[in-house]
Amino acid sequence: MTARADAPTPTTAPPRGPVLRWLAVGALLFGLGALWSLAVPLMASPDEPSHVVRAAAVARGQLSGTANDAPQSTQRPGVGTLVRLPSDFAAALALPNCFAFDRDQPADCQEDLPAAGPEVLVETFAGQYPPLYYALVGWPSLFLSAGPSIVAMRLVSAAISAALLTWAAFRLTTTAGNRAGLWGLGVAITPMCLFLAGTVNPAGLEISAAVAFWAACLVLVSRDGPVSTAALVQAVVSGALLLNIRATGPVWALAIVVVALVAAPRGRWRELLRLPSARWVGVGAAVAVLASVGWLATHGSVVTTRGLYPQFADLRTAVLGILGDGFLYLQNMIGDFGWLDAPAPPLTFVGWYLALGALLLPAMAAARTGRPRAALGLLVAGVAAAPLILQLPTVVDTGLIWQGRYALPIAVGIPLLAALVLRVDGTESGEAHRRTARAVVPVLLVAHVAAFWWGSRRYAEGLDGQLITGTPDWSSPIGYLSGIAIYAVVASALAWALWSFYRPAPVESVEPTASAHAEA
Repeated sequence: MTARADAPTPTTAPPRGPVLRWLAVGALLFGLGALWSLAVPLMASPDEPSHVVRAAAVARGQLSGTANDAPQSTQRPGVGTLVRLPSDFAAALALPNCFAFDRDQPADCQEDLPAAGPEVLVETFAGQYPPLYYALVGWPSLFLSAGPSIVAMRLVSAAISAALLTWAAFRLTTTAGNRAGLWGLGVAITPMCLFLAGTVNPAGLEISAAVAFWAACLVLVSRDGPVSTAALVQAVVSGALLLNIRATGPVWALAIVVVALVAAPRGRWRELLRLPSARWVGVGAAVAVLASVGWLATHGSVVTTRGLYPQFADLRTAVLGILGDGFLYLQNMIGDFGWLDAPAPPLTFVGWYLALGALLLPAMAAARTGRPRAALGLLVAGVAAAPLILQLPTVVDTGLIWQGRYALPIAVGIPLLAALVLRVDGTESGEAHRRTARAVVPVLLVAHVAAFWWGSRRYAEGLDGQLITGTPDWSSPIGYLSGIAIYAVVASALAWALWSFYRPAPVESVEPTASAHAEA
């Protein structure tokens, strides 16, 4: 006799996929980031002019430049740093001026860049930021003019982020009790993550490094299976990147480690420390921490203004101002592109609320071990409180500058940790979770494609322009409608891979038992 067709069989840890399979996943993730790189006009990412100048300067050995005095007016975003670059990079600073902050203005007003000329002084407001990200992406500017080098920098950024996200995906498939991990990863990678990864902005790589760090840490504290040296190495490499990409890196890295400590089963960390490789891993982690702290200690101008917002000296005013922007912070984590002038459509936001709720609510209600669930509650509270904790100490100097994307390095941990709490196995609840994970995939696919469509439309026609047109006011190198179609194809391929991962377990034939023969 055979098992019932609808009866799931217990699942075990999926085998290590072939190298080609993971290369294909990485290529698809890179494709999504690269399509954002090509579809968005030059300098149409938040603060991209400053980041491009910073990257080109670091590539030329100008790690710090010459910092100006703190601004005395709110008209300047912070302390500027002067570096020397070819003149076309100076001209590139003006590229977004005609459309930034005006969501109805297409990008056809953007002028062409002049040819490269002699070096001139160029100002960047990212001149005191840690140099690691800029060194990784800035090297194309050494042999390309400003326009092509910006595109090349974007593609390099997208490639590194895709590699980290693929590493995270692989790690999440190596633990028997975490088959829901890819479900959590699919929810964690919002359109905003891919948009930032595909432009010149250290936040994109910071988020991707955080995802890889989260994945390694959560695998290490999973209640199933032994700790592994491979996961430790991933934690150190991705953690070192996270620590040294932006000034907030140490805060996020510490928060992730604290949450992992809370979620870990009793005795797990002692088991980890007994690994022969733990000593060398600890040395690597210490070097990364010292590098991060050393840069921040010698570059205090990251906090860029002084006392320009005295109205926020009143604590109540500051707190109410931050809380009043809470919904905007949430939307910004999902998708608010350009210079905060290209929000994703309602379809994207509703889709993400549904996808996150379908994962988070069952995790919070699961009758499982209390430690991971307690860690999840702590993390949700921490993400909600982050704008208050990190803004209040400097709000009089900087004003209300917080954007939701700043918290994405820890916010991505919510769906990842929720997935750790749930099980996708042969039990009745596990089978329900598997079906839910599968149902979420098309929702995420539609939300991603809608976000890319809306982001492309904002620059092709303006948000008051036509929904569909073959003759847009501005067209990217991949085209308007053709770019959307390509994005839909790439996203569908990745969605199909995730959907297939959660297909029903194969039915196994069962030989008749002796008792069955006897009863017959």
